[in-house]
Amino acid sequence: MPTTSDVRPTIGGRAAGIIGLLVALGICGVSLSQAAVASGLLGTGGKLTVSECHSGGGGRGGMRHCYGTFHPAGADDSKGPSSDPQARVNTREAEPGDTLPVRKGSGGYVVTGMGSAWSHLAFAFLGLLIGSAALPVTASGVLPRRGTPGQDLFTAVRGTRIAWFAKRLALTSVAGTALSAYLAWLL
Repeated sequence: MPTTSDVRPTIGGRAAGIIGLLVALGICGVSLSQAAVASGLLGTGGKLTVSECHSGGGGRGGMRHCYGTFHPAGADDSKGPSSDPQARVNTREAEPGDTLPVRKGSGGYVVTGMGSAWSHLAFAFLGLLIGSAALPVTASGVLPRRGTPGQDLFTAVRGTRIAWFAKRLALTSVAGTALSAYLAWLL
């Protein structure tokens, strides 16, 4: 059985940590971008007239994929952007014939509103939680393996600034996820 003196950094441990950090950065980046579009800070505003919807995902509150025509806010004048007859948005509330306020961002169409923005922020905080777990793995190079007690990683970073920072990042991300999810549900 390995002891704390047997804990050595490995290339695999550092690689796994770096991959985890990249995944966390990707989740945060996409989620923050979508939150900015949903809140109205980025993107082109307009309305989406829903022509059809299909259920997707599982569970009681599964997401619906709705398709229709997007009409940008400035589409009436000849110099404005043109409409998109193949627009798709994910929402829970839409039915065919409804008109939804949406914004077109780089990642597609997003329903506008603070509830939608807060739900995207909740995912950004989940990305931070993944980052808080990947940070000590990257810094120490220690990856928990099968047959080991699993405390090797914590022993390797105990008392360091990385451990202090990762703990605060994890606590902040859990609190941020909970608050954002509550506000998304409330709004």
